[in-house]
Amino acid sequence: MRRSPRPAGSSLLFNLSHTERIPPFDLVVAGRVALPGAAPESGELGIRDGRIAAIGAPGTLAGHSRLDAGGALVLPGVVDAHVHTRSEPAEGLTRATTAAAAGGVTTIVDMPYDDPTPITTAAAFSRKVADVGREAITDVALWATIARSGGLDEVRPLVAAGACGFKVSTFETHPVRFPRIPDGELYLAMDRIRDAGSLIAFHAENDEVVRRLTQDLEAQGRSDPAAHADSRPPVSETEAVGRALEFAVATGARVHIVHATTGRSFTLVERARGDGVDATAETCLHYLLLDEAALLHQGARAKINPPLRSHREVERLWDLLRRGRIDFITTDHVGWGRERKDAASIFAAKSGVPGLELFLPLMFTEAVRRRGLPTNLLVRMLCENPARRLGLWPRKGGLTIGADADLVLFDPERSWRVDEARPVTPCGWSPYSGRQVVGAVETVLVRGREVFARGEVVGRPGQGCWVPSQHAPTD
Repeated sequence: MRRSPRPAGSSLLFNLSHTERIPPFDLVVAGRVALPGAAPESGELGIRDGRIAAIGAPGTLAGHSRLDAGGALVLPGVVDAHVHTRSEPAEGLTRATTAAAAGGVTTIVDMPYDDPTPITTAAAFSRKVADVGREAITDVALWATIARSGGLDEVRPLVAAGACGFKVSTFETHPVRFPRIPDGELYLAMDRIRDAGSLIAFHAENDEVVRRLTQDLEAQGRSDPAAHADSRPPVSETEAVGRALEFAVATGARVHIVHATTGRSFTLVERARGDGVDATAETCLHYLLLDEAALLHQGARAKINPPLRSHREVERLWDLLRRGRIDFITTDHVGWGRERKDAASIFAAKSGVPGLELFLPLMFTEAVRRRGLPTNLLVRMLCENPARRLGLWPRKGGLTIGADADLVLFDPERSWRVDEARPVTPCGWSPYSGRQVVGAVETVLVRGREVFARGEVVGRPGQGCWVPSQHAPTD
């Protein structure tokens, strides 16, 4: 499509030439549009065949249907790069993507640690892709992983199949579903992953440190919530981060650190980049909104691996975010039922919290309304940067010509309170219950079709689709 030229310094919204004869679009969405790198401004998006076909100034686009957001924001759909849909068998793809739709998350990137067996082969990956086509309401991309041993020949087939990368752990959560990968196997795997042009992501915690401290605490009779944090001090994270980065220096593999909780982890990543490593790191919603006091107050409901840190570390993360030293933000969502979090000992309770349904409203409230960060920074952290890193850009993550029409109409003024008695999330609880929120998801489109509107999820299983990564094997 031709666009009329625009002078330097003019609006990022394009005025279409009056001489052009453009057929009406399937849908025109109007509101305060958040284009990449720009503050939101009034404009319109023309949607055709599920993609953004035109970007125009107010009143320039015609469509068979029109969705007018008024003064509300029109944001790209959130890309949550860290979701566990099948760790809790009672959740699954349909329930997790239901929560995603309600929260403005139009693409989840699902982790490979499915119960009872992880996604370590191209055959298992293909079966999960088929499940996405039947079960998902929003779009879904997929991580893979490697077997504890003997699975390196599956690396290239998994990349060719469309995996976004390979998630591995230096801590053993479960010997089959979520194992610790031995260092020698990791080193060899990183060679293969580099050659295949893909990405390796680390859950970075030192297994031996955590197990030894846990043993000591249990011997002392400790089973209180604080014992969880005491068993996983910051060094258990930063040592494992440093080890992963040193392996990346040696192998040349592209590396990503998931759910980093300390400022030092990001310092180590930045130093590795100075050494030529292609390295990124994320933090999570809960590490920005909750601190170790929440663990003491809520108990196992706020048990997460790695654990919540001090208020000082939370503020350090916000400072890093403000200065562009955090690459993106995720939820690390897992929808454990209440009974899986209730245990006599903190060590027996499941780790992790739900976050999909509240991701965008909570981040908008804290980042934009409370801390005064620009909306375009939030869009980069939640949409653009994860899509770029995982090979989903430009199809996902931004309002650009040719991108999927994944849109969130977001009311930045509406005030409400989180009530865990009224969630869309089927697990039925939230560590954010009672929190005051300013900003609400009004309508969500995935590829131009509504999945959330008028306070209800209106999408149906099978409406979502699998999104392959554009990482490609190299010869």
